[in-house]
Amino acid sequence: MRIKKVRVSNYRSIKDTIEIDFSQLTAFIGPNNSGKSNILWCINKILGNENSTADIFTEKDVYQQDPKRDIDIEIEFDEPFVYEPFEGEEPARIDKIRCVYKLHRDGPYKGKRYLEKHCLTKDNRIVQVLAEKPGVGSTQLFKTLSCPLEKIREKIPVVYIRTDRITTQSRSDIRLTLMNSLLEEINKDFLRKDNTISIMNSDGTETQVPRKQWFDQCIEEAMITLRTEAFTRLKDTIRQSMLDYLGYETVKDEDETLWDIYFKPITSRDFYQSMEMCLYEENRITPLRALGEGVQNAIILSILNAYNQEKSHGFILMLEEPEMYLHPRMKRNLYRVLRSLSEKNQVIYITHSTNFVFLSDFDSVRMVTNDGNGTRVQGPVCDKADQLKENFKNIMSTELNEIFFTKKVLLVENELQKKKLLDYQVRFGLDYDLLGVAILYVGNKSDMLDFVELGLAFGIEVAVAFEMKSAFYADIREEEAELNSRLMAGRERGVSVFCAAGDPDIPVPGFIQSLIDWITKTGRS
Repeated sequence: MRIKKVRVSNYRSIKDTIEIDFSQLTAFIGPNNSGKSNILWCINKILGNENSTADIFTEKDVYQQDPKRDIDIEIEFDEPFVYEPFEGEEPARIDKIRCVYKLHRDGPYKGKRYLEKHCLTKDNRIVQVLAEKPGVGSTQLFKTLSCPLEKIREKIPVVYIRTDRITTQSRSDIRLTLMNSLLEEINKDFLRKDNTISIMNSDGTETQVPRKQWFDQCIEEAMITLRTEAFTRLKDTIRQSMLDYLGYETVKDEDETLWDIYFKPITSRDFYQSMEMCLYEENRITPLRALGEGVQNAIILSILNAYNQEKSHGFILMLEEPEMYLHPRMKRNLYRVLRSLSEKNQVIYITHSTNFVFLSDFDSVRMVTNDGNGTRVQGPVCDKADQLKENFKNIMSTELNEIFFTKKVLLVENELQKKKLLDYQVRFGLDYDLLGVAILYVGNKSDMLDFVELGLAFGIEVAVAFEMKSAFYADIREEEAELNSRLMAGRERGVSVFCAAGDPDIPVPGFIQSLIDWITKTGRS
């Protein structure tokens, strides 16, 4: 069970309604302050466990805290959540949940906000269930299902790793959430009666004893050892003070058991969950909190991988900037881990790194923008998606991945063209990065056509620069002519086309100048 689609209105930076389609692996890319984190926050507020189901939103979550606006969020799942209001009866199937944070318009609570939670079918009907358990005298009446959000949260646990994971508390919370879930299963296995341990008897023989029985015996012996005189005095002092406060001035000997203080010993579950994870190296034990940021993040993801292997059902992993504190090689490794996790679970992340996107996975990318009038999200719109994905499988270049991180892209055919443009950048005192332009050396005209399609699919402003007679196509001029024709046809779709005849009498600076004019202009022509 995973998130299929989210519709959001009036939440933080999100003004008008946006709809976002999700895949098993979804990457949000966009400038700082465009609203990427708000998308993950909104999902976490509803499906995560950090907020109670009654206190999901506050007034600060409303877009510009506008009293005329209501937060409206709908989450659709890829398969229905099955809920049984009564055992043995026909279950309810919940395809979507909708949360509306709205104002009381009148009455004694006028001006105060409250939260409505609805369960919906695919065709947006409110889910109805039997009002009472069927039986003799039952009415068989139906009522609106009260949203079982806690049960839904249990079904698809959310792990949200934010950029503030650099704080010890944040990381500890994440580790505890994941490890406690895994240790819960280990404890259940420990409690099995047939899970035994060999105990050596005084006569040298061995006896198989259930592990739980032996653990309880060991804990009881430990409690006897721990009951020192100081411990007993503390217990008696607390008890006597409590009795005094309650008005029991004297306690007779026969009343010694009245309000006795009892310290409950730890259980096996408590013991598992109290253990602190450390690393042992060169005869030195180091707590995780004392290790470097990269190692701590790697530990979290390693625990996630263990969770992935042990749990039959999946989880939703949301990360902000997983590339933080990682060496480039580790970034590539981590991206492979995320892709692996997404096979069984759902992974949603925010990135500013070209190491965390693949050209062949472009359909998992969502570009986020904000022009000052609210957050907008765009996925690729492309009729040739399957063919493009297949073509891009043969291209492994983090440099070309930069197409996802730019507003304008200039595709050049050869490295010399890019070098000339970079030389003239210095000569003219320009900064292509500040202008929001990426110059990508593609290598050949066939791939250039694919990158044109990719740029247009995301609404990126695209230009191409090539030579009519390239040395690369010296032996296949007819094929080159056909590719040239297709590139020139891009003008009809808004692509800016620059081409050189390859004639040495035509001064190259003029060609370069036309490219720089396109780079430095603002807005679409």
